[in-house]
Amino acid sequence: MQRLTLTDFRNYRRCTWEPSASISVLTGENGSGKTNFLEALSLLAPGRGLLGSAPQLLPRYGTSRWGIAAELEKNGQHLHLSTGLTEGRGRRVFLLDGEKTRTLAEIAQLYSCIWLTPQMERLFLDGASARRRFLDRLTVALIPDHTQQLMAHERSVMSRNRVLLEQSHETAWLDSLEESISRHAVAATAGRLHLIETLNETPFGHDTFPHTVMKLNCPIAASLKEKPALEVEDWLRHLLKQSRHQDRLRKSTSTGAHKADVTFREALTGRDASRSSSGQKKIMLLSVILSHAHAIDRIWGQPPVILLDEPLTHLDGKRRMCLMDSLSSLRTTTLLTGTDAELFSTIRKVADFFHVHDGTIQPI
Repeated sequence: MQRLTLTDFRNYRRCTWEPSASISVLTGENGSGKTNFLEALSLLAPGRGLLGSAPQLLPRYGTSRWGIAAELEKNGQHLHLSTGLTEGRGRRVFLLDGEKTRTLAEIAQLYSCIWLTPQMERLFLDGASARRRFLDRLTVALIPDHTQQLMAHERSVMSRNRVLLEQSHETAWLDSLEESISRHAVAATAGRLHLIETLNETPFGHDTFPHTVMKLNCPIAASLKEKPALEVEDWLRHLLKQSRHQDRLRKSTSTGAHKADVTFREALTGRDASRSSSGQKKIMLLSVILSHAHAIDRIWGQPPVILLDEPLTHLDGKRRMCLMDSLSSLRTTTLLTGTDAELFSTIRKVADFFHVHDGTIQPI
């Protein structure tokens, strides 16, 4: 990342940021705009960003449009990537060197991003959908087409639910939708499994920062471990056809990639996240993110942008030091936020420090 410009985004009227180091530390009072700044970087990748906000909620108060523009370097090429809310119907668009992109996968191939926020510590307590979203964000950085598989799967599931309720006699239509669900569910599940296998092969961890193991729990994943993908598609298509009556009564599709869940455990002790303290859960998530960055770096030759909002909360001194050392070795654009700059003193020689106040960002 060479330059970032925000225009009428959240509490930023106009802001330009030009980092000179790979690691940047943003400090300031609560409500000053630190998390908003991280959100802007996350929105350069496909999706709703680290806060999951709708595009219409992002303009600065009193305005109706917003824009985020970045100058990037990828494999020796200088690129200009931007996104924002357009006029008219208010759709968010992406521009690459001033031209509209054909697919979101094109953006995902150029810019990947992973983040950790305090709210994500509830990942282990909330429903499975939050854990799936976390896993899918990681997967997209490895397999850019993963987003399209998920979107196609979701559209087919929604259509099947509607047809079951309103036109359940349209069996040919249902056959077609179930074929689509099966194909995209198997592809999406295979992508998730590949991501988890890759992370397990590229562990990040040692005594003070243990490695975290993830496991995908769903019948499709279990079947893919034993049978070819085409055979699993046939099995899933048959299962969907057999469950039409029950799914019509439930008003939902009972089988598919949207029913998967993910579990986390510490590799060394085998302790599950559900039996872990707040600090241990934070360490598990950080371990996954760092493993992911190392894996993407190994595969694509460039790690993703890393955004860590209040990363030092719940960490003891030893693990804070370990985290800082690990981030220094990645050599990718990394942003960390906090209210106290002194907590980041161990990386002062290798990081840029900025003070955020009321929608402005200044070096300190």
